Amino acid sequence: MTLEEVLNFVPVFVLAFFRLAGLMLAAPLFGSARIPRRVKLMLALVLTAGFVPSLPRTTALPESHWALALAMGGELAFGLAIGMGLTLTFVAIHWAGEIIGQQMGLGLGQVFDPQLGSAGTAVGDLYFMFTTVVFLVVRGHHAFLRGVRETFDTLPLLSIGMTTELLELLAGLTQSAAQLALQLAGPVLLTMLVVDIVLGFIGKTIPQMNVIATALSVRSLLGLLVVMTGAALSSEVMRDSLLESLEALAAAWRR
Repeated sequence: MTLEEVLNFVPVFVLAFFRLAGLMLAAPLFGSARIPRRVKLMLALVLTAGFVPSLPRTTALPESHWALALAMGGELAFGLAIGMGLTLTFVAIHWAGEIIGQQMGLGLGQVFDPQLGSAGTAVGDLYFMFTTVVFLVVRGHHAFLRGVRETFDTLPLLSIGMTTELLELLAGLTQSAAQLALQLAGPVLLTMLVVDIVLGFIGKTIPQMNVIATALSVRSLLGLLVVMTGAALSSEVMRDSLLESLEALAAAWRR
């Protein structure tokens, strides 16, 4: 390798590394706080070393240090955007679990979630772990990494900018995430509404009955029954949502 090739290789490696580093910070599984930072750094370096030899060299590299720093910031932001695009689905499902847990009366037993950096209910963590299992079963991590490699062909280094299409994609993914959360939590919300109406009639009919204490047990039992009954259907919804998110992201950078 000549000196000129080395001088061209290093900036390309650095720019590609920052794109993958942003991915490691925001992507599901890869961006989890449960993975040590050193491991994330090593993964980003290994992936960059594997991607760089096959990357196109047609893009003119920055001539000044400030331009190179600005380019590294753009690549980092793009990596974060890619990771967040898929993480929105995980966040939506976790949000649905939080709603279900609150409706079941399990909000008091909150635990700390290192993935999202906040406290959540046990049902929310259960849904998040369930989504992770579905993501691994459908080999979503493989498809995600293949898609990231394709971005270097369709969106070469230094060619990234904020466009209307990108804003529309992020807005569409956010809207789909909100719809997914309501879709998963809908059966439990409807069940709890019926329970509240029935218990309200019982409380008016039998004032001596402690409706509040009874409601806690009834809501938890019925909520658990609905969650267990709809587990198979929920897994299909999660799988379809993950695949749709992957396809939407892939279609965005193939344009």
